[in-house]
Amino acid sequence: MILLDTRGLEHPVPLEMAFSAFTKLHGAQILHMIHTREPLPLFELVTKNEGKYYSSQDDEGIWHILMTRDESIHLESCRV
Repeated sequence: MILLDTRGLEHPVPLEMAFSAFTKLHGAQILHMIHTREPLPLFELVTKNEGKYYSSQDDEGIWHILMTRDESIHLESCRV
């Protein structure tokens, strides 16, 4: 799993960093993005580029977003 912590970065840097990292994924690689917001525009980009994502918010209000290009991976069951 590739970790990308974008907390504290100003828009649009987190989106650009995450999408760039996503485009470099191959095989069963998973990108784990940590962010202070749920990045809805990123989800559209991931979906349009043959990927999938799963997002969840922890008890501290931090978002954990998992992304992959591998359709066989069930991101909901991955531990972060």
